[in-house]
Amino acid sequence: MIRRNNRGISLLELLAAITILAIIAAVVVPRFGDHAKTAKKRACAVNQGNIEVQTQLWYRTKGSWPATGLSDIGINQTFFPEGLPTCPVDGSAYQLDAATHRVTGHSH
Repeated sequence: MIRRNNRGISLLELLAAITILAIIAAVVVPRFGDHAKTAKKRACAVNQGNIEVQTQLWYRTKGSWPATGLSDIGINQTFFPEGLPTCPVDGSAYQLDAATHRVTGHSH
């Protein structure tokens, strides 16, 4: 009787493991992509709310509303210490409506 010393894995076992991992990846990866889009949309909504709160604080402090392009409030370290945020979905800048003083143009 010849004894064989099986210390490794066969090529067939390796291919089976790779196939199983590929199937799992094909199912899981698209789900992470959907969650990333949703997270970016929610982050955009948080940015909008933060900008609107800061513009109201600006109005109470300064007695006038900030520029619609947010150029004046964006450079003020008191209101935005890390700088004015941009939309995480498309990278665009936020704008204020001159009449309502709400963030416009971001309905993702």
